Amino acid sequence: MIDFKKKLKKGDIDRKTNPVEIYDTLDRRSITGPLRPAQKSILEVWFAKNVNSRDVIIKLHTGEGKTLIGLLILQSKLNIEGKPCLFVCPNKYLVDQVCLDAKKFGIPYCTIQPDNQIPNDFLEGKKILITHIQKVFNGKSIFGVGNTFTEVGTIILDDSHACIDAIRNSFSIKISKGHDLYNEIKTLFEDELKNQGEGSFLDIETGNYNTLLMIPYWSWIEKKSKVVELLSAHKEDSEILFAWPILKDCIEHCQAIITGNEIEIAPYHVPVRSFGSFYKSAQRVLMSATTQDDSFFIKGLGFSIDSVKNPLAFSEQKWSGEKMILLPSLIDEEIDRELVVTRFAAPFDRAYGIVSLVSSFRKAEVYDRLGSIVAKPENIFEKIIKLKKGSVKETLVIVNRYDGIDLPDESCRILIIDSMPYFNSLADRYEEQCRSTGDIINIKIAQKIEQGLGRSVRGEKDYTVILLIGTDLVKFVKSVRTNKYFSEQTKMQIQIGLEIAEMAKEEIEDDKSSFSVVTSLIKQSLQRDEGWKEFYKEEMDKIRESETKNGIYNILQIEKEAEEASFKEDFETACTRIQFLIDNHISDENEKGWYLQLLGRYKYQISKTESNKIQKIAFQSNLQLLKPKDGISYKRIEYINENRIKRIKDWIAKHKSYDQLMITVDSILDDLSFGEEAEKFESALCEVGNLLGFISQRPDKEFRKGPDNLWCGVDNKYIFFECKSEVVDSREEVNKNEAAQMNSHCGWFSSVYGDIPVKRILIIPTKTVSYYADFTHDVQIMRKGKLKQLKTNLKSFIKEFKSYNINEISDERLQLFLTTHKLSVEDLETDYSERYYKKN
Repeated sequence: MIDFKKKLKKGDIDRKTNPVEIYDTLDRRSITGPLRPAQKSILEVWFAKNVNSRDVIIKLHTGEGKTLIGLLILQSKLNIEGKPCLFVCPNKYLVDQVCLDAKKFGIPYCTIQPDNQIPNDFLEGKKILITHIQKVFNGKSIFGVGNTFTEVGTIILDDSHACIDAIRNSFSIKISKGHDLYNEIKTLFEDELKNQGEGSFLDIETGNYNTLLMIPYWSWIEKKSKVVELLSAHKEDSEILFAWPILKDCIEHCQAIITGNEIEIAPYHVPVRSFGSFYKSAQRVLMSATTQDDSFFIKGLGFSIDSVKNPLAFSEQKWSGEKMILLPSLIDEEIDRELVVTRFAAPFDRAYGIVSLVSSFRKAEVYDRLGSIVAKPENIFEKIIKLKKGSVKETLVIVNRYDGIDLPDESCRILIIDSMPYFNSLADRYEEQCRSTGDIINIKIAQKIEQGLGRSVRGEKDYTVILLIGTDLVKFVKSVRTNKYFSEQTKMQIQIGLEIAEMAKEEIEDDKSSFSVVTSLIKQSLQRDEGWKEFYKEEMDKIRESETKNGIYNILQIEKEAEEASFKEDFETACTRIQFLIDNHISDENEKGWYLQLLGRYKYQISKTESNKIQKIAFQSNLQLLKPKDGISYKRIEYINENRIKRIKDWIAKHKSYDQLMITVDSILDDLSFGEEAEKFESALCEVGNLLGFISQRPDKEFRKGPDNLWCGVDNKYIFFECKSEVVDSREEVNKNEAAQMNSHCGWFSSVYGDIPVKRILIIPTKTVSYYADFTHDVQIMRKGKLKQLKTNLKSFIKEFKSYNINEISDERLQLFLTTHKLSVEDLETDYSERYYKKN
């Protein structure tokens, strides 16, 4: 073999360190071209200014080649330092794709082999190791936990927002109802859980997975030794095995939430410091899409505010790809979710894929009946690969998965996002329940929606039509209060969608269905109408830089500091930081309550009496929070010196236009449906009471005793509702437990309000009462038909406002509308419920 090195003027070959120069020396496949301008720009800035920075965030549009940037950065660091370099994907399925890219570009790499050993080529700094997040972050990680860990020079997290969710899951213990531990923990805290809500606890007892209760922090701390004992006895079980090494010594710093089918135990603060390979690496690089909010890297991964505020980005390119966002219900209110699903769920011959991202398997059932393919967690990537290979006849339905999925080009030309995303984590669901109006939770929701919007446009030249359906989702993207949480790119795409809806209204002809306009718009995109393409480009070019979110950054930084202090058991500092946060950054009453509950938890370790006082104030500020151990008394509601018509007009006046009013009402009525989770149903019914001019209250939710809903009207006429929205349609009878619960609430009303007239309504799909059940008071039933009748009349009532300035309707006209649509107090007492049938 000829040694060509001897012929060189110098004996050794220089190892390039500039990533742009490295790319030019690689043995790349012929199909690869030069670096794109965005790639070259970011690599040059990184090498010139950030090569030694501790934390770096790289933001690029989807399809602009973040993977290659990451691989070149790691190769540069290998050549400079010779220390191990790690490329981490959000799931194992994307590892193969990154390996293919590395091979295509001629970048040396290695992977973890079937024997689960870390390759020597990685440890010796010879090759980049490509793996997935679950390999690095778990209590039995081969990279080590605690002070024993594998040294890593530079680590890159690809699709880092998806990685954060995976990291949080690695710290969580989820115990299913079938496990012995579920009943052991539920029994241990039964009294405390009942005190938080008797009705909610009964729902959990009967297996309701949507109802959740948080175990009070004071009870959890007091019984932590028993909890550790129970968990330790099952530490080899799969549910506990991988999180136990991390959580076993800090159980008191965890929160526990229970539903009818699982218990989740997770730390308040994700202790990433447990994973030294990440936490102590010399450089940590996060890959992020331009549409994603990076605020949570501050608290979730311990990144500095400066790194979040100043990511490496390609400023010359403000947007990428083409998305025609359509909101069919805004074109015509008759084009609702049901109609859109019916039109797109059935199979038909086509040259492109249709994918629907739905929020739950319950919502996916209608697609399944119509012939769509509903992917399961165990086969989702198999179905996606099949779609990419050209199996596009059937619509593919993906349930509550908004990240880590690529659907480029013909694999998905029509994307449906069906209803608001649903949080998988019980901690996130609890936070959403308590902070529905706060910035933090709305940023999380917007982030999930944007992840969904990005699934089907995977490159600069890619294009797709995205249909947004479900009144809750449409309301979120349209409302000024919530759409501000989206990126500038997404806000502009939504604005274009709203403009399209207004233009489309003018195209509706009397002799054609309004849906034909939607079909025509889809064709214009898919058939590459030049007018549409130019209009889209012109509008998107108007995007301006967004404002820095200093307020959110500071809040998350203070939260992080407080939780870290608490984790170190420096509770005085934790209390000081949260009090500073409340005093200087929080104005919303619900948010104030949320942070007071945090303060109460820290204070409990110092003074239990002071903690309970703080928890009382927190609960009074936000009734969704934990009920304190004592000191909360129920306040009767009375209808004093108020006019029903005035209350209705005040409710309507919250809306600026008829369209905004109709979106709100549609969202309420959509939630007021059998099959909907209890929290949404009961909240919607409460809002219907407000809409109809009643003083409306949720005693079970707000005071942990009494019925689900209580309305008080003119002359102190009361109606109370017990809601069983999650009972299946096929249920044949009201069972003994449900009757007992209704009786308990009837007794509560009598004890609080005395012997005064009240209409008692049980909302449930059946009017047959079990032989083993009895009611102690006069109770009537609202079944599906009566509920539908109420919803129909409510919507017809609101439609009357279409021809009016909604804030200038006379009292007489409003009263006429109420009477016409059978919404008087007398109608509500007589028309929407019926006698039950007692089974003999």
